[in-house]
Amino acid sequence: MATDESFFRMYEEYINRHNYKEMFAAMLSNIQSTGVKLGTVRSCLAIGPGGGEYEIEFLKHCAPNISKFLAIEPDHESVDQLRASLRTNLPGVESQVFETKLQSWEGLSDPVDLIFVFQSLYYFTVDEQKELFATMHDNWLTSGGYVAIMSASRPKAPGREEIWELLEASTPPWEDIEADMQKAGFTKVYAYEMQGKMDFTNPDESLLRFIQLHGTRSVTLDYIRNVMKELYPGGKLSDWFDAMAIFKRKQEIL
Repeated sequence: MATDESFFRMYEEYINRHNYKEMFAAMLSNIQSTGVKLGTVRSCLAIGPGGGEYEIEFLKHCAPNISKFLAIEPDHESVDQLRASLRTNLPGVESQVFETKLQSWEGLSDPVDLIFVFQSLYYFTVDEQKELFATMHDNWLTSGGYVAIMSASRPKAPGREEIWELLEASTPPWEDIEADMQKAGFTKVYAYEMQGKMDFTNPDESLLRFIQLHGTRSVTLDYIRNVMKELYPGGKLSDWFDAMAIFKRKQEIL
């Protein structure tokens, strides 16, 4: 399903169709009100952050003492956007963005205090996901370090997820994510579910290609467009559910 359009543009069209930013801001306020302390975080790694808008907002609100930002992102336009955003929004922070897939990356030379995995687990197989969790715990995190994960929490919920289920999209069950993180040695210290609305009316080609990209079935854009008209007629809004959790690596006693 090759296309000259960048993933960044497709994702922007997708995200602009729902109230994700509003719900994300509410989640950040909730983290602050629950007393989760991330003031010790000085360095972070973002896995597949795209343009990095949400990782940067998280740091500004919840980990203001950040001094080093590393990221792995395969999409070229997203890399350009991320680098520009880091210069603008975190000007005093040392940053480095690796334009590659995680599977091809050589890894960290020094562990970090926080790892972001926001909306990127869809691009890993189950075995790759488990290997990632183990590697984060054993090699990439400092003692007492954190992992912040965000992913779909109800992949078979009515509404938004109907199109994904129909196209057999690769959506790891949230319960499996939590279980695999705990098996890797992490402890969950915070959890929050976001629920919002998404507008699938009059889908343009960017949105259709984004959905096509995530399905495991080979279908045309016209097929997706017709299915969406049936699922979401007359401007019907669909529900979406995402969960965010913060996990902590056990702090070693010296």
